[in-house]
Amino acid sequence: MSLNSAKQYMTFSLEEIYGIELKKIKEIIRYQELTIVPETPDFILGVLSLRGIAVPIIDLRKLLNLREREVDEYSVIIVMEISGRLIGLLVDSVSDMINIENNEIKPPMKFSSKKSRQFVGGMVEKDNKFIMLFAVDKLFSSDEINMIDGL
Repeated sequence: MSLNSAKQYMTFSLEEIYGIELKKIKEIIRYQELTIVPETPDFILGVLSLRGIAVPIIDLRKLLNLREREVDEYSVIIVMEISGRLIGLLVDSVSDMINIENNEIKPPMKFSSKKSRQFVGGMVEKDNKFIMLFAVDKLFSSDEINMIDGL
């Protein structure tokens, strides 16, 4: 495996296994109580203070129209910088850190134009299962980013 074409990904679960390029992740923290912000879309759970910075926390399940699931001891918040803003994504759990060669990445399948398919930048097969790779920059529309910026 050549080091210059491999990238490290952190995998997490949310019905299926997803991967986010490790360099896009600022930190991973346990779920904690949030400050609720009134009159926000239902996918925004609230904000938390991270060293004095208000970080909006997004329920990825709601954003992607997946069935609801209770927060448990495995639930974590992945803090990333998206469009110049720190944003936390609530996920079911984090799994592994894996190396993926660029030539292993296949284009995403085009089943629908729904939101849940827009953010998938590619897929890779590991251990006979597909891992969908997040295209973080496609996760939110410009309107959604403006709404988040207003918090």
